[in-house]
Amino acid sequence: MKKTQRNSGFTLVELLVSITIIITLAAIVFVSMKTMRQSADAAVAFKRIRSLGLANASYATENSGKYVAVYAFDDEQRASIQWFYNQEFLKGLIGDTRFLDDPEELEGKDGYPESVLDPVTVRAKKKYWSRISGSFGYNSENNEGGGWGVANAAARRSSLTIVHPHRTCQFITATDWLAKYSGRFIWQTAGYEGKTPDGKIAYRHKGKALVVFYDCHTEAITPDNMKKFDARGGVANVFWGGTTN
Repeated sequence: MKKTQRNSGFTLVELLVSITIIITLAAIVFVSMKTMRQSADAAVAFKRIRSLGLANASYATENSGKYVAVYAFDDEQRASIQWFYNQEFLKGLIGDTRFLDDPEELEGKDGYPESVLDPVTVRAKKKYWSRISGSFGYNSENNEGGGWGVANAAARRSSLTIVHPHRTCQFITATDWLAKYSGRFIWQTAGYEGKTPDGKIAYRHKGKALVVFYDCHTEAITPDNMKKFDARGGVANVFWGGTTN
């Protein structure tokens, strides 16, 4: 009896099954790597935003309990240099201010060390990505009453005026040098990670914004958390530096 010889190659069905398995495994690996990178980004950003809080705490220790002002005033009492150009504050943050040769010439310049920036913003390489202000915003609500070096500096936030330091936002991931109540919902994830002039809070870490509070602990918050603050006083809520619980 003559035996039939089986072709040693793969059948079409076997090839399709193999390709499907490979595609499925590749998708799993891709999702896993993306999740791991997101987690790593958040861990780094948490560390860096906490460094901002610690630098501000150090600044307050050296300045009679007063935290760095949102901005300084010029000789004509106009708001001028922003908080992230304060040389004393930056010295506490990175130990060096040599790249700030002349603070009066800084407007519009980039060049901050990546070691203090949000890694998501750095990777995006959008406008102003290499500024601290493209990564984090300073909570300016109830905190715009005075710059450094002027008589009315007493009006700014201090360790004595923060009633609930563990619940009051200090710095938060944002796309501007300020973080404002009016910007709590208007940031969009699509297309832009740089600085825009509207105090937008950036929920860029898996739909969450990273916060360092005045006691220097960190948390991730969502837009739903913001809605809860709205229900409990809005801009007067302790999160924004107010007194309403």
